Amino acid sequence: MSVATTYAEALYEAGAQEGALARVSAELAEFHGALSESPELAAAFENPEVAAGAKKGVVDELAAGAHALVTNLLQVLLDRGRFDELGAIVDAFGARVADAEGRIEVHALTAVPLPDDLRDRIVERVGAHTGREVSLTQGVEPDIIGGLVLQVGSTVVDGSVRHGFRDLRSTLVGAPVEAAISPD
Repeated sequence: MSVATTYAEALYEAGAQEGALARVSAELAEFHGALSESPELAAAFENPEVAAGAKKGVVDELAAGAHALVTNLLQVLLDRGRFDELGAIVDAFGARVADAEGRIEVHALTAVPLPDDLRDRIVERVGAHTGREVSLTQGVEPDIIGGLVLQVGSTVVDGSVRHGFRDLRSTLVGAPVEAAISPD
């Protein structure tokens, strides 16, 4: 079990016991989102030259009014030097909550935004295959050129053009010279 999974599971159990899973999930995602939107703030948390007390003060300020489980988790991560695991913990916690609710989180990565009909087909097929309600999020990354990369739970299916090019390149680089120039 990874460090992130261990923290996520402990947070899930505590949140379930208090009946606060939805609130904890939302607040944790909001805090992580704020860090993601501010590279300067994220860099300050990662910088060992910034005093631990200053980091704790920032967490207290940013998480003011948040559920005690959220603020306690953030403080424990700072105390144990594990703050860099926050993103993985947020992901693992979200997956654990989704699993308990009978949902599965699917992330689609494409070169351009997905049209609604394709989003619907992905949700339908993954739902039929897993027997779960599908929660689909999408990211756009032009570097994949075309195709689709799907992350379903912890499984990644890479059907991108970029991945196809890499496979072809590996095949060509690894092929014997005779086979690479054979007229057949």
